[in-house]
Amino acid sequence: MDAIPHLPVLLEETISRLLTNPDGIYLDGTVGFGGHAEALIKKLSKHGQLIGIDLDPYALEYTKKRLSKHQRFYSLHNGNYREYPLLLQSLDVAKLTGIIFDLGSSSSQLNTGHRGFSFQADAPLDMRFNPGSGMTASEFLQSAGKEEISKVIEVYGEERYHRKIAGRIAQAAEGGNMNTTFDLKLAVSKCVHPRFLTKSLARVFQAIRIKINDELESLKEALANSIEYLQVGGRIAVIS
Repeated sequence: MDAIPHLPVLLEETISRLLTNPDGIYLDGTVGFGGHAEALIKKLSKHGQLIGIDLDPYALEYTKKRLSKHQRFYSLHNGNYREYPLLLQSLDVAKLTGIIFDLGSSSSQLNTGHRGFSFQADAPLDMRFNPGSGMTASEFLQSAGKEEISKVIEVYGEERYHRKIAGRIAQAAEGGNMNTTFDLKLAVSKCVHPRFLTKSLARVFQAIRIKINDELESLKEALANSIEYLQVGGRIAVIS
């Protein structure tokens, strides 16, 4: 197998606190490249179970290979972790022993040029973790108005020049010039001093990515459902 593309943070700290019963059923709602999942599986008994979910089909394909060497029961599913109650129902699972959500995006995902997450590579302005579902960043920016774009950049990116940047983005979109990451980068660069450009680009790209993947609303919904699906004494770990 190729080198591991992402090393999870707080690995030992998370697993040692999350695992209360090696015979239990655990949900990794952001299984990604399988770092936390593999560490958890190693500590499960033959009766334990891991359920993994992720939006990114590329990451799931890697994780299938990574976990295949372990003789434990697990299942991996492509989807948004906010939908895990429906998945549990389909698997006839009533309660979970533990849940983990790792909200950080991996550098491997963000630096994959062709998916539009990075402002360092010219690529189609996509930004979807699941490229087969939902609106692309380009489609959003071309359909949204200046005020909506400004709000997204302000709330999700905490960017000081959100109004000015949103105006430039809307102007470029109206002219049909908001199709690639470099189109977006150019719009931002016209509003920010070169000294501060890198940080502003990071904030703007982050904000639009969060919007496109509905990341915060997914978290709110998943956390609310956790109260119902965690068994008594169960634990939830959220890494942000």
